[in-house]
Amino acid sequence: MSAATPVDPSNPADPSTDEPLDGSFELHIADDHMSATLFVEPPKGGGAAVTEDQVRAALLEQGVVAGILDNALRQAIERRDGIGVCIALGQEPTPGEPATFTSLLESPSEHRAEAAEEPAEEDEDEDDDGTYTRIDYRNMGNLLLVTPGEALMRRTPAVQGTPGFDITGKVTEPAKIEDLPFDAQSAGAAPSADDPDLLVASIGGAPKVLPRSVTVASVVEVEAVDLSSGNINLDGTLRVKGDIVTGMKVVVTGDIVVTGTIEAADVYAGGNITVNGGIIGMSETVATDGKEQSRAAHLVCGGTIKARFILNAEIDAAKTVAAEREIRHSFIDAGESVVVGPPGGQNGVLVGGCTRAMMSVQSGVIGSTGAVRTEVQVGLDPHVHGQRAALQQKRQDLTEQQAKLEKVVMFLHANPQKDVDGIGDRARKTYKQTFTDMEALKAEEAELNKALQPKPDAYVAAKKHIHTGVRLRVGHKFREFREDYPGCKARIGEDGEVIVS
Repeated sequence: MSAATPVDPSNPADPSTDEPLDGSFELHIADDHMSATLFVEPPKGGGAAVTEDQVRAALLEQGVVAGILDNALRQAIERRDGIGVCIALGQEPTPGEPATFTSLLESPSEHRAEAAEEPAEEDEDEDDDGTYTRIDYRNMGNLLLVTPGEALMRRTPAVQGTPGFDITGKVTEPAKIEDLPFDAQSAGAAPSADDPDLLVASIGGAPKVLPRSVTVASVVEVEAVDLSSGNINLDGTLRVKGDIVTGMKVVVTGDIVVTGTIEAADVYAGGNITVNGGIIGMSETVATDGKEQSRAAHLVCGGTIKARFILNAEIDAAKTVAAEREIRHSFIDAGESVVVGPPGGQNGVLVGGCTRAMMSVQSGVIGSTGAVRTEVQVGLDPHVHGQRAALQQKRQDLTEQQAKLEKVVMFLHANPQKDVDGIGDRARKTYKQTFTDMEALKAEEAELNKALQPKPDAYVAAKKHIHTGVRLRVGHKFREFREDYPGCKARIGEDGEVIVS
């Protein structure tokens, strides 16, 4: 579209005459109404120049009411060179920005860089100052685990676009941007109660980053627990396709299932530990920081431990320890029973070490023809001994504290000038508190003494043989075997002594 000033008949545009000729202009409106271009011709022979009011009137006549570029319009009128100048410009709508989802989880490389340094199974890297830092590569694995409440992903809400317009004033709306939320299928994770745009773990486990969420699996599966995975601390259940190798540490609140073996590692489970292979520790010790440290396999669980065989291990199970074939040279504590051998069979072997259980110890053979020292205890909770030692230490500490405080109180009573800043009052108050603590300790000891009462139905059963070198303890009574004995069951008889039948 275009518009031009009309030609006055009394002032023909004949360049050959010397009569005055007024300036003229043309407006070109783009077909999409997004721009207007002004062409201004200068006056001749003293004619009148195009004015801003004339141009603005023409713009209004053509419906141009928005996006007028005032400075450009004035410059075009002043130049009057016939060159087109854009004097009105529409605005395209500004597109919006969709919601973005940013993972807050560290990468394996960052995980390794921030790994804690511990003095075991370490290498040494030289620092800039020439000293050496000991690095524990067991804390530098590729397995990434999260704990409940840990931040997983940040959502940045969508930003809607800005409307545009053309030079006629018509508004153009931008495309609507959907403000996507976190994926509803975020298993093991949920938006924070304090920040709905922050996704946090609701359980512990292994995270998996998805486009709009992070899922957390409480059952974590790894190929093996070694330097590749690193030590594992997990709120959940762990499945290991291979082995837990020597020197590694695993702490799990749920169950642990190992397809291979557990070597001389430290393994802690809140639930059960199942080992399809065996538990194989080492018989020797190593010197660490000047102290001898066992290289046995160390396992602690809040449930039952099952394995094909157990060798050179230290095991503490709240319930049962079961070995399909044998237990050799190990120290076993079970809150209920220890069973060696397949169900209904007689081929289990228990040799060496010390095995303690509250209710029973059962095996096909106990001891060996070589008279290897083998201790078996039943009838008492094996965990009570540690509790009793702790209470005895607590009593000793309280007694020593009482004696020291009594001396302080007596000294300040004899030397009142030394009693400054309320020392005497605090000493007397603490001294009285020790008596309250001692009474509470007596109550704990009384409960413990009840637990020390032997179970009358506890027993030890050897279905084939008990060999020389075996020492049994049933409740508070002992029986040592100085010769081989055929399959039998040992328990407390009516006379309170150990009977073998």
